[in-house]
Amino acid sequence: MKRIKQFWAIALLGLLVTGSGLPAQEPPEIPVTPPVTSPAQAPTTPALKLDPELQRIIDMDNEAQAQADIWIRENEELNKEKTFQDDTLPLRIRDRLDVVEKAYQDYLFSHSESMEARLAYASFLMDTGQDNEAAREWLRLKETHPGHPVLLNNLGNYFAQKGDAPEAFPFYEEAMASAPREALYVKNLASVVYVFREEAMAYYRLKPQQALLLAQALYRKALLLKPDDFIARTALAQTWYYLTPFEPEKALADWKKAYELASDDSERQGILLHYARVAILSEKFDEAEKQLEEITYARHQELKKTLLNNLNERRKLAQEKSASDSPAPSEAKPESAASAESAPKPTTPSP
Repeated sequence: MKRIKQFWAIALLGLLVTGSGLPAQEPPEIPVTPPVTSPAQAPTTPALKLDPELQRIIDMDNEAQAQADIWIRENEELNKEKTFQDDTLPLRIRDRLDVVEKAYQDYLFSHSESMEARLAYASFLMDTGQDNEAAREWLRLKETHPGHPVLLNNLGNYFAQKGDAPEAFPFYEEAMASAPREALYVKNLASVVYVFREEAMAYYRLKPQQALLLAQALYRKALLLKPDDFIARTALAQTWYYLTPFEPEKALADWKKAYELASDDSERQGILLHYARVAILSEKFDEAEKQLEEITYARHQELKKTLLNNLNERRKLAQEKSASDSPAPSEAKPESAASAESAPKPTTPSP
């Protein structure tokens, strides 16, 4: 579904590429994989038995979006070999989705107070890039369901993705207050505090390091509620790079916990990149080199190369610094002079 939203945002410019999310704030010297994705949507359709007609529309929605995903992937595969522009693709997707949108609208015309229908429709709008329309649906529902955590979380996500963190913070706080055992809402607030640190400093009246500590505390709370959350664990580990002074032991301890949660070898190798990064920052260059030797997956090779370059540059700087800090050797004297100085002086016998 995210693929469709990306496609529609870019199709407006006549391009067919992918990739979106919250703006990352990474240090330039040693880039790493982004720890934070866009805030996660809470389930928008309650787990209960729905009106069969609404369920039919939701099923049609899922099928249409799945088909659109297939068309977009096929188009991407064609573009890998050579540039190929399918002018009919946006129209085919739009025609397929228009049928779904009309079905939702017709249902809401006769079931205007159905919360389940409005949640499902808002989810459809968000998935297809109609964020403002989705937000209007959530705000309308909020008037009649003011403390509903799903609505509050989704409104927080809407403002965060638009870059308006000060508007997002109170929605996440309300969602957390309404559902204090739901880890998702805590993690989303942590992510927005982490990414929008300057805004968090102003909103919560914090100093720079305090904003990072707040993000850490929120990630830890989310992990208490959901200990197996790989994304929250890696995001927590990532925060250590920005705290000063850097504490490599604590950073490595969190990366090791993330490694235990990794679901496959590719994710595990992604964590090994961070093992290497921590070692580089600690000037343990041989250890970093050994970690990087373990990286074999193609998707990690570009970052592996960048880290190797950084390793070599930092090792060279460390060697130069060590050489400049060593005491300069004393000026050598000619061997003959040294011998003369060390030889005993002749003495005159006493009369």
